[in-house]
Amino acid sequence: MMKAIYVWIIGGTVAAILITICLLQWPWARSLAASPLEEKTVIQSVLRQYPGEVLESRHLDHFYLIKLERTKGKYEIKVNAYDGFIESISQTQAYTDTRQEPQDHNPVSQPSKGISDPVSKPDPVSSVITEREVAQLAAEAVNGTSDDIELHRNEKGLYYLVEVKIKDGREAVVQVNAVSGSIDSITWEKEKQDRNDE
Repeated sequence: MMKAIYVWIIGGTVAAILITICLLQWPWARSLAASPLEEKTVIQSVLRQYPGEVLESRHLDHFYLIKLERTKGKYEIKVNAYDGFIESISQTQAYTDTRQEPQDHNPVSQPSKGISDPVSKPDPVSSVITEREVAQLAAEAVNGTSDDIELHRNEKGLYYLVEVKIKDGREAVVQVNAVSGSIDSITWEKEKQDRNDE
């Protein structure tokens, strides 16, 4: 009699565990298991990586959609609501830099305001700069020739690592922000030959 009760208890426990595991495999059940991050937290994280003015933010299903205005234009940033990682960044409107160019250079373009004419930029699909631009920025930073370029992602966002060869034989790895184009760091690789020569 006691043996039958133990079998029922153990069998019931195993069945409950199996049912729970099966339910957690369904996508809707997984989203119920974890709660989304607070909107304020997600916005602060985005602004640390990409300073600007938040125009709008919405929580849609499993992500937040944040509309951000920066000096180069307006962007839509899609952020995972559960882990806070940026899934995509797209430029929705590009601004031409009319403030830096004197008006007498091209008087014909005077009526065109950069903010109201997003068509003037060719295909503003994404805010990530191209490998060609990155190669040029990295080469200029250390006065060398770009060799190898890789795109990476960390908690701060997207960045490029560019290997640059210098004429004197040294090499540097230049980290370039994939959105702003700013040089984040330069790491010089020490050559074994330099040590042997000394």
